[in-house]
Amino acid sequence: MESAKPPTHRTDRLEYIDALRGFALIGVLGANLFIFSGFDYMTDAQQAALSTASIDKYVYLLELIFVENKFMGLFAFLFGVSFWLFLDRLRQRGVAGTGLFYKRLLWLFLFGAIHGWLLWCFDILRFYALWGLLLPLFLRVSKKTLLSAALFCAVLAPALVSAFRSLLLPSSAGDSTMDALALQAFSSSSYAEFLRVNWIYDWYLTLSVGQIAYQVAILGRLLLGLYAARTFALSDLRNHYTLFRKVLIVGAVVGLIGNFLIARQYLDADVTDGFLLPFCGELVAQLGYLGLTLAYAAGLVLLFQTHRWARAQRLLAPVGRMALTCYLMQTLFGLWLFYGCMPGPKLMGRIGPVWLLPIWLGEYLIQMWFASAWLRRFRFGPAEWLWRSLTYSKAQPFRVVERETG
Repeated sequence: MESAKPPTHRTDRLEYIDALRGFALIGVLGANLFIFSGFDYMTDAQQAALSTASIDKYVYLLELIFVENKFMGLFAFLFGVSFWLFLDRLRQRGVAGTGLFYKRLLWLFLFGAIHGWLLWCFDILRFYALWGLLLPLFLRVSKKTLLSAALFCAVLAPALVSAFRSLLLPSSAGDSTMDALALQAFSSSSYAEFLRVNWIYDWYLTLSVGQIAYQVAILGRLLLGLYAARTFALSDLRNHYTLFRKVLIVGAVVGLIGNFLIARQYLDADVTDGFLLPFCGELVAQLGYLGLTLAYAAGLVLLFQTHRWARAQRLLAPVGRMALTCYLMQTLFGLWLFYGCMPGPKLMGRIGPVWLLPIWLGEYLIQMWFASAWLRRFRFGPAEWLWRSLTYSKAQPFRVVERETG
């Protein structure tokens, strides 16, 4: 019906939110390349046998400190912000948007299920959709309660999960067994074998107790995004300049310390039983992850307020507007480049992190060019258009027509 039509004009968007989302995709791509390439499946001996092993360990350390879990956290944070913006735009049009939001999540879950089960078992879309179901429950709670729930889920709950897991469940070789199976199957030329192991690995990850900590942390970041959207006037952030500077400084200090400590522990492969040390270790890790995530967000928001960085915002924003399309394209590129069943170079397990750096940069630059060129002709990315059309049960205008004269 007329009132349920979504706003599609570019002025209805906050460009810096799109730019932040585009920035988040840089790190999502970088972190996922370590999995696509098979490096994360390899044993220490296999990694040491690579020709670039002496440098790989330093690149890997930097990835663990500055990238791993920070950009996916930023993406989840922005999902929470987008939820509020989605409802706010519908409210302005006199539409109750919660039902549409649930419908939107249903289609996102289906996209994620297809993506995860047929292509990439590390898909995150399904879990955004599932945890997103809880967001409307926090619309009417006080901001203090919302912030407390967000911090509990983002930091304390994952630490408790890790501690109880270590206390109650004995250590096992399950991870190494599954990694060896994945490396062998994903290197093979059989798509049927790939599908079989992708399905097995997907459910192994989904049902793993260790994944609960990661999933609850995602919910915490969704709630933090909702809190930020409810608290700040997103259309004018200049009044919060001092607060963002404090978040940048504190987040960077806590984040760098926490991530350096956890990265060193990860590389040393220390395994600790009991309750207290695993609890403290995960607490430090989550504080480090969240600290850098918030520092990245605050730092970029501050930069985007200056004219000098306006061009960077315009370059990143198209990727953010096509985030779903670009995320799926990253999967297709990763499969083509590394997997044995695809008609590409089949580099699975053959190159180390040093070679992933130029691949990372090159692919993202291509996505920036593609998104910018696409949006000059079309209102949405292809995946965004499909998602939007399914949400509103009506094909949305696709091509850019009379945009400036509308």
